[in-house]
Amino acid sequence: MEQVLEFTNNHLMLTAGLVASLFFLLFTEFRLKSRQGIDLAVPDAVRLINDDAVVLDIRSKEDFDRGHIAGARNLTPDQVDGNEDRLSAMKGKKILIACDNGFRCSRVVGDLRKKGYEDIFALKGGIAAWQQDSMPLVSAKKSGKKNKKKKS
Repeated sequence: MEQVLEFTNNHLMLTAGLVASLFFLLFTEFRLKSRQGIDLAVPDAVRLINDDAVVLDIRSKEDFDRGHIAGARNLTPDQVDGNEDRLSAMKGKKILIACDNGFRCSRVVGDLRKKGYEDIFALKGGIAAWQQDSMPLVSAKKSGKKNKKKKS
């Protein structure tokens, strides 16, 4: 034991680095453990969608109109925070959140889980992963949202 204390005294920077590394490792493991089951890979997301899950696409309207998962609804993260009435109707349903690359949807899922939404998941890798797995997207024109011209 005396040798350990002597080593620690003689190598403070090395000891501090080791302790910091251990804390970082524990923090990372705890974070991954707490997120387990929240992020769904594309095949799992497809199964969830086939089980009548609601898909919320939190990208911008322009990105959503360029291409989105069939049947998805578009709400930006700000609209998700401010639309408790609209979201409360979905509280008993399974919800899949999709974004560009999976980062923003994980944060939104975490926030909504804190508010009591249990069956809510994030699309791991977002729409980028969806496209990488050769899954289809529909554009606003194909999903029936056509621009209406004003009559003069």
